[in-house]
Amino acid sequence: MTSAKKFDPAKRKKLNNPERLRWIPPHLVWELVSSADGTLYLDIGAGTGYLTREIAGYAGPDVKVVALDIEPIMVSEMKKTLPKDGIVYPELMDRDELSFTDSSVDGIWLIALYHELTPPGPLLAEIRRVLRSGCKLVIIDWEKDSKACEQGPPLDHRVSTSTVIRQLKSAGFLDVKEVEGDFNTIFQLLPAAE
Repeated sequence: MTSAKKFDPAKRKKLNNPERLRWIPPHLVWELVSSADGTLYLDIGAGTGYLTREIAGYAGPDVKVVALDIEPIMVSEMKKTLPKDGIVYPELMDRDELSFTDSSVDGIWLIALYHELTPPGPLLAEIRRVLRSGCKLVIIDWEKDSKACEQGPPLDHRVSTSTVIRQLKSAGFLDVKEVEGDFNTIFQLLPAAE
């Protein structure tokens, strides 16, 4: 991630805006990413964990959601503010490295993070490595071509849908699908490659 595109942790309170629950409906994220027998899910770039908590609220008691971020201040905040419910576990991650074994994760989501990945290839390779066959990656990010949206990163930091799809296919993901949401949010549903 480049410093110019990286979210400023000093602005982290913005991540707790309840309006985000309208833009990014937690139940829809869970519907897109979950599998019937899944027990381990990752939120990469979880920030303050605000959306992680809401999405994990749809998971069952036997599910573990690991909220990953590369910023120590974000992980520290998550550890202070997230409920100790045995579902969400905040963890610091190294850039482009996931500390999980091959084919051990049942679903992954990235919310408002993809545009910060420069280049996205190394993290996509790690995601493919840890996802179980047939499990899903959901990417939700700011639409590149919309000037109507006042929120989010500058337009020149955003990545077009066609570019994201091309990069994912190049990384070995199959059946890449676009599911449009409200407020210029793009949902990409991506089963892991066989």
